[in-house]
Amino acid sequence: MAVEKNKGRAAIVTTLRNAGPVLDSFIAYHLAIGFAHIFLFFDDSNDPDLARVAGRAGVTAIPHDSQLREAWKTLPQYGAQGDFLEREVMARQVLNAAHAMELARARGFDWLLHIDADELFYAPGGSAADHFASLENEPVDTVNYPNYEAVPERETIGDFFREVTLFKVPPELNRVKLSPEGLRLLKSVKQLNPDFFHYYGAGKSAVRLAAPGMGPEGVHDFARAGGDFRPARNMHNFILHYAVCGFDALWRKYATLGRFADAWWNKYDIAAAIGTFHLEARDVVGRGNREAALAFYAEWVAITDPVLIEALMAHGFLARFPEPCQILRNT
Repeated sequence: MAVEKNKGRAAIVTTLRNAGPVLDSFIAYHLAIGFAHIFLFFDDSNDPDLARVAGRAGVTAIPHDSQLREAWKTLPQYGAQGDFLEREVMARQVLNAAHAMELARARGFDWLLHIDADELFYAPGGSAADHFASLENEPVDTVNYPNYEAVPERETIGDFFREVTLFKVPPELNRVKLSPEGLRLLKSVKQLNPDFFHYYGAGKSAVRLAAPGMGPEGVHDFARAGGDFRPARNMHNFILHYAVCGFDALWRKYATLGRFADAWWNKYDIAAAIGTFHLEARDVVGRGNREAALAFYAEWVAITDPVLIEALMAHGFLARFPEPCQILRNT
């Protein structure tokens, strides 16, 4: 059945700080695959990227200033997030996503996807526009997309969106039967242990803007406060998470984050939720020793041995996705 061209128009909301030149690729890629608009919330109002992209077609650039903070206060989520604004970036992300829902509705968009500036929405062999248009008659209010986590293959990487193609496959999507040989291989690779992903594995979500009463539920999901809603999980389109691709990216990320607490919102233990990597990276960069941080990156992040990579791919633990790079080459 043909899908009406203007149905299912989707936008993206992202909170970012110090993204640098890769932001151009983030914007170009998502507009190229059919997203109608991108709402960029700059967590630092003096971020040099803000002025650079502010007038770009298809982009709304919003600084973290007094006007935004006043807008936050009008949101239903403010009561739960207001006490954490200064020390919890995810509190600001939640409020920015809720504010973006209002902005997106006012512009007539149908869906809003919440991702970070080091992530891409990946529709293998298709487009985001076609995917969201296909959801128009589906009885769903939110759609969650599984995430893959990037594996850098060297120390020096510039624009990771254009250079990185190797990813950890979510265990639920690994179609290769786990064998004793595969298990031994998996356990022997530090970059995949003790936790397969260094960061989250819960995917990221989009919300139908016409669904009443919906709002962000953390940074991964949307929900209807105090009521039922219709969630779905899509296993054909994905989030590609280019986490700390290149040593400079690791150093910049944790220098920017600084000495954050061991628990989110003072109650969710980070190590228990996602493992210890995030805290260990914080600590090694926080000591200011680039040599030690580089050794940490080489031991726990990058996989540089092509023979090992091929073996991990053969067992379904890793996969290559060159299509985003190819799309960017054509933009």
